[in-house]
Amino acid sequence: MVFFTLSAAAALTVWALRRRPPRATAIGGCLSVLPAAALTLSGLHGAGLPAVYGGAVLAGIAFGAVSQGALRMLLASLDERDRAATLAAYYILSYLSMSLPAVAAGAATQHYGLGTTSHAYAITAALVALAALAALTASRRVAASPEADRSR
Repeated sequence: MVFFTLSAAAALTVWALRRRPPRATAIGGCLSVLPAAALTLSGLHGAGLPAVYGGAVLAGIAFGAVSQGALRMLLASLDERDRAATLAAYYILSYLSMSLPAVAAGAATQHYGLGTTSHAYAITAALVALAALAALTASRRVAASPEADRSR
């Protein structure tokens, strides 16, 4: 049910944000990762299932927003003839970026336990979200700078 909750929240987020600017959507998604990780970890520290489900909802919102924002930014920058191949590559990389960490976490759980692995996974997800947020912010500044206007 936790994964259903995450997936349902992601699907609803994609639908709800379909007309929002993609960069703002991606930034909001990155910001949602931080409380999602904290809420999910609080479930391991006694807050129980409501915290785990709340973390799943926030993680789904983050996933839906980041996926939609990134995909829309990527596809908007391409010629129509390049979109199909790029979309195929995007989905391959997307599924690898979701599945390989999950498999690694499963293996790490066997060696380090669920608690340690969960903390490492949440911290890594938060750091990746912060790095993506920094990259989105930096690219916004570059796009808004006067030098960027002159180079076009």
